[in-house]
Amino acid sequence: MPLKGAFINLGAGLLGALPNIVIFQFNPLRVTHTPALVQPPAPETGSGARDATQQPGQPNESYSFSLQIDATDQLASSNPIAAASGILPALSALELLLVPKSSLTIDLFKLSGDKKPHQHPPERLPTILFFWGPFRILPVTINSLSISETEYDQLLNPIRAEVSVSLQVLTPGQLAKDQEFARGAYKYSQGVKEVMAALNLANTAAMGISGGISLSF
Repeated sequence: MPLKGAFINLGAGLLGALPNIVIFQFNPLRVTHTPALVQPPAPETGSGARDATQQPGQPNESYSFSLQIDATDQLASSNPIAAASGILPALSALELLLVPKSSLTIDLFKLSGDKKPHQHPPERLPTILFFWGPFRILPVTINSLSISETEYDQLLNPIRAEVSVSLQVLTPGQLAKDQEFARGAYKYSQGVKEVMAALNLANTAAMGISGGISLSF
């Protein structure tokens, strides 16, 4: 059985410490990813020439693809969740990837009647890993979701939809100090990329030899 892509929300806050895992029902047919250099700030007037090879950080990388979500098979097999709510559970899980964890939790101070002043630190988005096979496990933020619902049941629950996803890979410099797991995932995927580049060099050398081309290093 082929692997399925997935989002793993490490800080979901839905059921205690359990992560929210959103497995793709169908793998997208096409995935577009765009690596790009970090653009340094414009030089000040009269500061002289700037070395264009100097970079302020790791290259950026964005991904975009479309997901198909369909409850037809679940409805045919009398799945009670699909019968009651269609594909709303899957759509809701995707939408919550854009919601900070603090927006999902109950304020226990208010429930207990505590009158102490509250501090409101900036809300932080959850740590999300994009799983696209064993060689690409990347920390990301979901920039946007565009959801097109194309069919409904009698209760107006959507039972078929297409979701366009846009996400941004987070580099170690963009991750908080306590996000060691996400840092590890980035470094792992970067290490795999370096190994694959070395394998490509070996393939290039082999093709050069078989083609009668002399390669010298």
